[in-house]
Amino acid sequence: MNTAPFRVAVADDHPMVRLGIESSLDGYPMFQVIGAVADSTELVALLDAQPCEVLITDFAMPGGAHGDGLQLLDVLHARYPELLVVVMTGIDQPVMIQAILARGVAGLVSKADDVAHVAHAVTAAHAHRRYLSPTIAALSPAVPGQRRTLRLSPREQEVLQLYVDGLSITAIAERLQLRKQTVSTQKVSGMAKLGIERDADLFKYAAELGLANRDGAA
Repeated sequence: MNTAPFRVAVADDHPMVRLGIESSLDGYPMFQVIGAVADSTELVALLDAQPCEVLITDFAMPGGAHGDGLQLLDVLHARYPELLVVVMTGIDQPVMIQAILARGVAGLVSKADDVAHVAHAVTAAHAHRRYLSPTIAALSPAVPGQRRTLRLSPREQEVLQLYVDGLSITAIAERLQLRKQTVSTQKVSGMAKLGIERDADLFKYAAELGLANRDGAA
């Protein structure tokens, strides 16, 4: 019988949250917290140095060399394909919840729910089941039944990136040597794939969508 502990890593940029997560796992002797870190730089260093089965990570955790949000989830999936990831988030937008779940995470816990749900998510991951905390589960039915195509084409990504960076449709057309109508079409189609209808929401969720403003891009 395998009695080896289920090794857990914790990542959050708030020390008190890290302590709260670790405390919530204290009552589960089968889990062993191998480390708690503050950003993606420390996280990758920890995961490279020690074996780990499950990661509990904050979604918005800026400052690290490997990014945060969807960008970090993509990095983790590529670098540690067997790692089970439980995400904590304060996001309540169905399109973003869908984008996170589309990354194949093992669990998604809302920060609006009790921290005890983190332990429930790790327990479910240990049993190879996906766990959604109550707030997330309540929001999930609002996501359209048909799956959106969340992967942008290279041109859509480029157009949306430049738009978020502050360039107008005209300026993007000049830079990419395209017609303004073509640029506008790429912008609209890209936003539709992301489930976003308003420019204000595109800017609001730019970081989570991997479109964070880049200094000096304009």
